[in-house]
This record gives sequence, structure tokens and C-alpha cells, in this order.
Amino acid sequence: MTSPLKDLAATALRGTARAELPKPDSGPLGEALSRVSADTPEQLLLARAALAGLHARAGKALDTAQTPPPTTLPPAAHPLPAALWPLLRQLRNSPAFESALQDVLAKEWTLSAAQVLELDTGQQPPTTALWPLLDERGKAVLDAHPLHKAWEKAEAQAQWEARLDALQEARAADPTAGAAQTLELWKETNADGRRDLLDMLERQLLPADLPLLQHAEKDRSAEVQRRARMLQGHLPGPLQDELLALLPQAVQVQQNKISFKPFDLPEALGKVKTGAYDDSDLHRLLGALPFSLLLKALDVRGEQLLQAAEKKHWQLVRQLRAQRDRERPERAAKAPPVLKAGDAAAWLKSIQEKGQRDPVTFDLLTQSLDPATEIAAPEPLPFALPLRPKDSHHSPTAWEERQKYLHAERQAEAEAAWRSLTDILRLRREWAAALEAEK
Repeated sequence: MTSPLKDLAATALRGTARAELPKPDSGPLGEALSRVSADTPEQLLLARAALAGLHARAGKALDTAQTPPPTTLPPAAHPLPAALWPLLRQLRNSPAFESALQDVLAKEWTLSAAQVLELDTGQQPPTTALWPLLDERGKAVLDAHPLHKAWEKAEAQAQWEARLDALQEARAADPTAGAAQTLELWKETNADGRRDLLDMLERQLLPADLPLLQHAEKDRSAEVQRRARMLQGHLPGPLQDELLALLPQAVQVQQNKISFKPFDLPEALGKVKTGAYDDSDLHRLLGALPFSLLLKALDVRGEQLLQAAEKKHWQLVRQLRAQRDRERPERAAKAPPVLKAGDAAAWLKSIQEKGQRDPVTFDLLTQSLDPATEIAAPEPLPFALPLRPKDSHHSPTAWEERQKYLHAERQAEAEAAWRSLTDILRLRREWAAALEAEK
């Protein structure tokens, strides 16, 4: 005779929809099981299994615990003040949210697991700024949550970027030693790290990097091989001389017009991947020479070469623009401009006229405007009927009605944008006041 607990387990495996619950046997346990009641078969199965399990353990000595009981963690020493929590929740979906989290971090306040889960919007990737704000209990509770993994990944990336920054400083101070360090790091890092190192070499290539580039020719990644071969042409030497001699055959300039002709790609640049939109003999030849050297050798202006490349292939001009920008460090990303009330008014007016919000400008306005800035609500623009296209399939009346509808829609969109902007500025004012009150 099988035990009631095993019978119940077998029923659970089959499912209560496909198998009936086993009838209790006679005896004290069977009588007790038959008295158990529940609203659904699933609840009845679980209740009987719990009772059968207790009966099976009755009178037996407890086993020695394999792991020690969990340590009771102390409560948070500096939780977020209660007055700030409602404001932080309202800021959750606004561009000012990250700034508010930085304020919380600077004050050394912490959040509970429940608060962090409420603030987590579920976006991908998760907001990594939330994890450092968790108290000790929260970190223990959410140890297996995706937020923790995202934070660990972000921390690892930050450490890697700091290592790359230190390596660039070492390369600038001592090119030979820095190139040797780069080669050692190349050998120990993974595929993503090697791509980052190639990006660094494209911005800061040294003659002493040639051994690394030759080593990279044997990489398992065809893309890494291609980039390493092309970078060798950026260094003065036999390969660069060969490519410069080949360039007039591949790129011909006559009467200020640039044309591209067939040519045989040198073996040193590898074999082109068949059917790839971003790889061809011309891609490799032009990519294997510095942009400034291309212009000098061809005696053309940059815009001339870019226009000709754009006519040839859209990916070719993207490649050349990237080469040009890498040689122009002064064109690096600048700090976002500080906007004022007049910029907000101009943004709202553009919405009234075009009906489209510019999200980049919206983010800049919400973050750079003084929270005390007063922004007047946009006055609706008067309706002006635009000319109806001759090939329009709308009748004049339908055309006018449609334009009136679109005009009203644009005015409503501008008013909604104004409300969104002023609401965030109001929240920022309230947040700043609450922070001041907690001093």
C-alpha cells in the first residue's frame, strides 16, 4: 500500500483537472484527511498533503540543519525622509528622476526593497542608480532581482572604462610601455573588450601598436581581423606606401569630379566578405588610410570626397565621416547648452506650428531651466488656411475642415507640452524645498 502523501504527489503531477483526488484509506489518518475541506480541488490537495506530511514527520527527530539560519539584518539607519517619498514617486517618469536619485545618494539616505520595486519602471536596461540606494535588508531581499545584475554589469563596465582611461594616459606618457600594456590587456580580455581596444586604437594609434595589430590578424572574429588589417595602413610603412600608390587607380579625380574604378585589393587587407553591405574592396582601401592623408593624396576637399562616397554607397560615406571625426578631437561632444525661458517659449511655438515635440529639447528644458522660471501658457495661434495641393483628393471643404482639425490638434499638443514642462519644474521646486527642510 502506498502512502497517502505519495498518492497525492502523483495526482499533483497529473493535475487535478485530469485526475481525481485519491480516496483516503481507513484508519486515523484517512479519517482526518476525509474531514479536510476546501473550495477547489487544488486547495483540497494542498491541505491534505500538508496534513499527510505532518503525520509522516510525527514522532521523528529533526535533522541537523545543513545551513545556518539567516542573519537578522538591522533596520535602515538613514531611511529616506517620509516627506520626500511622494515627490520621488512623482518624479519617477520624468527626466529629473536621475538627478533626484543623485540627491538621495549624496545625502546617504536609503530606500527599502518595496520602495525600489515601486520606483523601478521596468525599462530595459533597468535604472542602475536605484541599487546603491537600497538598505542592507533591501539588498538581501532583491539579491536575485534583475536590478542587482544590471548594477553589477554597470559597475564592471565603469571599472573597465576607468582601466581604459588609465591605459590611454599611460600610452600618452610612454608610448612604448603603453603599447606593451595594451597588448597584454588584449590577450587577457574578451571579445567585447577587444572591440573597445580597437576603438581606442582608432583614436590613438601608435607605431608601437603594430605587434598588437599583427596579433589581431589571427583573431577568431572576422570583424576584428578586418579592422586590425585596415589600421595597419594608418601607420607609416610599406603597406601605407603600397596603398597610396594604388589610390589613384581606385579613386580618379578629373575636372573636380571624383569617380571610383575597379582595382585589385592587396592581400594584406584580407578577403572581403561576400554580400556584406559594409565591406568591399573600396571600403577597405579607403578605411586603411587616414582621412587627412586621403585628401592630401587625392588633392580634394573633404566634402568632395564625402559627396562622391555618398553617391557610391551610403555605408561608405558613414565610414569616411567616422574616419574624419576621429581626426577632429575638437568636435567631441560638447556640454549641453543652458536654456532659458525664451528657449521654452520658442519650443512651444514650434509645437504650435509643426505639431511635434522635440524630446531632446524637452529633456534639456526640464533639467537646465531654473525651477523658479515662469513660463507663460502658449496663446493659440490664429488659423491660416494653407494652399491646397493641386493633386489633393480632398474637396476644398474637406481640405479646410482637415486643416482646422490639425491646427486645433497642434494648439492642444503645445498646451499639453506646457503642462508637462511646468509640472516637472514645480516638482523640482518642491523637491528642492523638501531637501532644504531636511538640513
